[in-house]
Amino acid sequence: MDAEGKQRVAMNEATFRKVNEGMEVGQEPGGLMTFICECGRLGCTELIELTRAEYEALRADPRRFALLAGHEIPDVERVVERHERYIVVEKSGDPAEEIVEHTDPRRPQD
Repeated sequence: MDAEGKQRVAMNEATFRKVNEGMEVGQEPGGLMTFICECGRLGCTELIELTRAEYEALRADPRRFALLAGHEIPDVERVVERHERYIVVEKSGDPAEEIVEHTDPRRPQD
C-alpha cells in the first residue's frame, strides 16, 4: 500500500475512534458498551461490544484500535490481541503512526 493509502486508512480509524469517544457518554457503566468498528475500511459501520475496562485499556495506547476480526489491514497494522468479540490492532510506521498519535482525542494539547 502506498503512503497516501496508509494515510487514508489511519485517518479513517482516527475518525471512528473520535466517534467512539463520544458514544461512551450516556451508556451504562457496567456490562457491555456498543462501539463502531474502528477499522480503516471505507463504509464500515458494524458494531462491536467492549466493557468499559476493555475500552479504557485499549485507549491507553493511541496506536491501538478495536476492530471486528477480519477487518484488519496488514499493510498498515498488526493484530496484537484477539478476544471473543473483537481484536486489537496496532498502527506502526509512517505516516500512520504519527497520524493516530496526533489525532488521539485524549492526547494533551500543546
